[in-house]
Amino acid sequence: MGRWVSAPLAACLLALAAAGCTGRAVSASVQSPAGSAAPARTSPAASTASPNPSASAAPATGAPAIPGRPLPAGTAAKLPAGAYYLLAGRTLGSLNVWEVVPGRAVTQLTHNPPGHGIDALAASAAGIIVANAADGTDRLARWTGHGLSWLRHHHQGPIIQGSSPDISGNGTIGYVTPPTESGAHRVTDFSIWTQPSFTSRAAVVYRQRRPLDGPVFGPHGQIAIEGWTGPQGGRRPSVLIYRDGQVTTLSTGVAAIPSLLAWGHHAPALAVAFPAHRAELLYPDAGRKPLPRGWQPLAWNPSGTQLLMQSATALGVWSAAAPGRGVRTVGLITPGMQILQAVWLAHKAPM
Repeated sequence: MGRWVSAPLAACLLALAAAGCTGRAVSASVQSPAGSAAPARTSPAASTASPNPSASAAPATGAPAIPGRPLPAGTAAKLPAGAYYLLAGRTLGSLNVWEVVPGRAVTQLTHNPPGHGIDALAASAAGIIVANAADGTDRLARWTGHGLSWLRHHHQGPIIQGSSPDISGNGTIGYVTPPTESGAHRVTDFSIWTQPSFTSRAAVVYRQRRPLDGPVFGPHGQIAIEGWTGPQGGRRPSVLIYRDGQVTTLSTGVAAIPSLLAWGHHAPALAVAFPAHRAELLYPDAGRKPLPRGWQPLAWNPSGTQLLMQSATALGVWSAAAPGRGVRTVGLITPGMQILQAVWLAHKAPM
């Protein structure tokens, strides 16, 4: 799955670097505090991609793009086999979920109005999860053939107010909740939750006062969590790998907040996108490898052998088996549309 960093977390991480704030600085609504100077959210490729990012062939012109759809029909038709789910829109406040199956129509699943869009997407062979901000606060829901079905911490419990969801192929769901400063149960930590299914009771697997984002499921029961580590005055963004109650800290090659982490059950490494730096692969043993310049990762394929990539104008595919060949351009992205997240599955997700 691929998970991108939301503006509230990015704002607090930047504040941490400047003033050492704690998790208390983020409100329970997971919205930016009033008057805060949250950095503008950008798509993973928006700041680094060039119009001609590699020596691969330029995308051929095909059927004209339909306004409002993230991909022209020609690009969708040339994608590798599988089913794709995109979080895309013209602005970051009007993101919705789209289903793309090569050779078929590009289908819009959610229809949230501008200003109340979908904030995050996760999909697997077990289903689709979204963080829905229609009411001004992120609430987690399963997408079904009849619309949204709200997730709860346990059967008939309160609706989950959380963000950055992921869902593994076996149906395990993960998400993060921020500190809460009001109510009967005051919580001062950012918490990572998991639950075995849509209706199972949720449990906290990791928490800390400093901001966290994630989780992203990987191979062998590992969970990647983006957080902030290090002593006061020397903190930097890091990736925490959680497994069976143990946490390993990995450092990226860039002292900046990643915009997206992509991993998966068979993926050999985390693909890390940065808003203004070269993307990289980050391995569980702390090894790092740069990805092709001008491209940012969106999602691994189900077998963990290829990465769906995007530049400022196009989608492409990079092969882990032939890394020196660069990115093979698939086709153009619809002008004016932004793709914030993508999931690449072998088949359509159940609804």
